[in-house]
Order: sequence, then C-alpha cells, then structure tokens
Amino acid sequence: MIGKRLVAIAAALVLAATPALAEGAVKDPFIRTFPKLAGFTDPTQQQIADLAQRMQDPNNDSETNEAVTSGFTYFGQFLDHDMTLDTSPPPTDFVDPTTLRNSRTFAFDLDSVYGGGPTVNPELYEADKKHFKVQKANLNGVRDLPRRADGSAILVEKRNDENQILSQIQVTFLMAHNKLIDSGLSFTDARATLRAAYRSAIYNDFLPHLLSPVNATKVKQLEPKKKGTPVEFAVSAYRFGHTQVRLAYRLNANNNCQNLQVFSLTAPDASLMGGRPLQAGRQIDWGMFFVDFPQPEGCAGVQPRNFSREIDPLISASLFRLPIPGAEATGSNVLAFRNMSRAHFYKLPSGQAVAKQMGLPVITPADLDLGPGFEKGTPLWFYVLEESERTQDGRKLGPVGSHIVKAGFDSARNNAVKAETGTVRSVPALAGPDKVMTVADLFRFAGTVR
Repeated sequence: MIGKRLVAIAAALVLAATPALAEGAVKDPFIRTFPKLAGFTDPTQQQIADLAQRMQDPNNDSETNEAVTSGFTYFGQFLDHDMTLDTSPPPTDFVDPTTLRNSRTFAFDLDSVYGGGPTVNPELYEADKKHFKVQKANLNGVRDLPRRADGSAILVEKRNDENQILSQIQVTFLMAHNKLIDSGLSFTDARATLRAAYRSAIYNDFLPHLLSPVNATKVKQLEPKKKGTPVEFAVSAYRFGHTQVRLAYRLNANNNCQNLQVFSLTAPDASLMGGRPLQAGRQIDWGMFFVDFPQPEGCAGVQPRNFSREIDPLISASLFRLPIPGAEATGSNVLAFRNMSRAHFYKLPSGQAVAKQMGLPVITPADLDLGPGFEKGTPLWFYVLEESERTQDGRKLGPVGSHIVKAGFDSARNNAVKAETGTVRSVPALAGPDKVMTVADLFRFAGTVR
C-alpha cells in the first residue's frame, strides 16, 4: 500500500515538469544578465556530485536562523513558482538557456493562482466565474484545495501542491480573492487589488528579512534590458531558499506539536508530501510559521515556532532524497547536485566572475578550497550560499546574492504593474490597522489563521 501511495504522490510531484502556463499567455525567454562572462565549466559532473554530497548537514538540522521564521521559506517558494518554470529536463549536455522559454510569466501577477482567468481556466472557478473553488471541508474535514476524484489538485501551477505547507499558502490566496469578491469588487478589480497587496507584502516584509544592503545603481544595472527571465537569478541566486528548508516542521499543537518530515520515501503518509487530500489534523496554525500570530499552546518542552535554517552551504537531509521516480539511480534526486549541474550545462559564470563584474568583494577559490575542479572558480549558487555565511552569518544574503535577487524582483514587479488591467481598490482590512501590508496580513485577511 505504501509503495502505491508513494508512486502516486511522486507522480503528482513530477507534474511540475509539465507546462503550466495559462492558455494564450506568451512564454518569455530566459536571458543572461552577464552575457559577456565565460561560463564556469571546469568541474566534471562527478566533481559536482561530490561537492553536493559534502553539503548535507552533518548536525541533523540543528542550525536555526531566529531572525526568519519558516513562513518566509515557503512564501519564497510560492514566489518562485509565480515567476519561473523551466520545463526542460535536467540537461546532460551543454544547452544555450536563451533558446528556452519560461513557462510562467516573470511577474508578480499571481498567474500561478489565476491562470488565464475564468474564461481560459474555468476549471478553477465557481459557476459565477468570480469565486475560486475551495474545499472549506474536504473528505477529512479540513480546508483544502479543490481536488479531483483521484486526489489531484485543480490548479494551474502543479508545484503548489508538492508539499502541504505550500498547498495551504495557495488556499490562502484563493480565499483572499473570494473575500474581495464578497466585499463587492468585480473579478478584475479583486484580482488587481490582491496582486497589489501581494507585491506590497513582498517589498514591505519578505525582502527586508532576506536582503543585506544593496546599491540602487548596481541593482538598476542588473535589471534586464529586454523582456525575459534572468537565468542567473532563476537557476542560481534565487535558489538560496533551498538551504533554508528544514528536515521537519510542526504544523499545529496536535500530538504535542508533532514534527513531520517534508518528504519520506518509507512513510509518505506520515510526511508533508502533497498530491493528495490534506489529512485530518494537518490544518496549519500559522502562529507556528510567523511571529505576527500568537504562539500555539500545548507544546510542552519544544519550541513551537518553525525557524528557517541559515543561508549557508549546508542542506537538510530532506533535500538529498527527493521523491522523483528514477532519479535515485542516477544521483539526481539530490537537489544540490541538480542545481549546480543545470547551471554547469547552462554555462553560468562563476561566483567570482560575477562579483568582479559587479565591483563587489570577491571570495577567491583559494579562500574556499573546494578541491579538484574548483581551483579557478565556484558555482554561482554555492558562492551565494558561502557569501551569506561569510558576510552575514547566514542571516541574510550577501552582496552578490542580494543584488541579483533585488534586480530580479524589481523586474518582476515592474512587469506586473505594466500589464495590470484592473483597478486597485482600497480595502482597509487587507493591510491591518497600521496600513503596512505584510505577508501575515494576507493570511489574516483570508481568514486562514487558526
């Protein structure tokens, strides 16, 4: 039974590899931020795999960044799924990424939630063509995504059901939109209003938790000169969030705040793997994930809140055994390897080359001493993680990571604002009494706070 369940869940996760762009939307190309820099291709695939294996945290997930709760880890994953989707398979030879297309819009426009709207994606909406479908109580009595008879979720962006934390963030956006419709807004204006609140929360709350100081001129210079998705952002710098993922999380105070692993190959039903109806007792108490809400009671002897791991070159064991059918045999179920291998075959420049090009302090290969294959450079993703640990004690991104991420976010925000068709309405309850929109305000407004 477990084997069948695992195959079904894993198959649902693999749906992330299928195109998920709303019908009629234009796929933008991937573009290079540093087209004149040579790609860093010195290490072999085996040397990359060896480096990836050295990144597994030997201390059983003990490190904690108490400045950032884990709600930001998964909100950050939601943002990634709203901006980028590379549907090409893991490359085994060199590929020019500028020949590939991003299957999401590189914009903070919630196309991962709305798709093409009620006309293009009617399966997402109620008969009135205004409200999203939501299960206020699924077959297990808990709030959940709308699902088909086989348990698969009805949504545009399949990756937003790959784990049970992310699926409940998706539900929050569905319910926030529905509440705006209930307040009397048209579909178009409700969508525009939620999008604007979403972007405000990103800039008021998410980015300040993650970026060290940046130079506005340098950021402006990194913004794309033509429409497209910066590959250095999508394939390397913004993947810093992988190092923040914990092995396990507490969703609520049930069973004395039981810890549940993100993925489990041996006991998937006891993990947070998605692709199935949310089980009874799995409704998230967002006080476990954000300091804005009261800490839950009933957690004797344990810290009830989930805090992020530090941003550094150590990765939780949960990401060294991804439930991808057939991947284990080739070693490509290790996320660190997948990240650096793709960057290698896309010929991304080294972290040192990027830092030098940007006029920022350079951490030399000799400083890092990573061994054979890395004497002349460091994969950009690894460099961003190492830079955070060395310059920010792993609390925030360092200079290179912060500048690339900020430039990418500014581009995604500007693209969304330019394409907006609705009118942003004033909904006082959205931002709360202080009028400053935060990520937690989205959950409070939606009514998904336990």
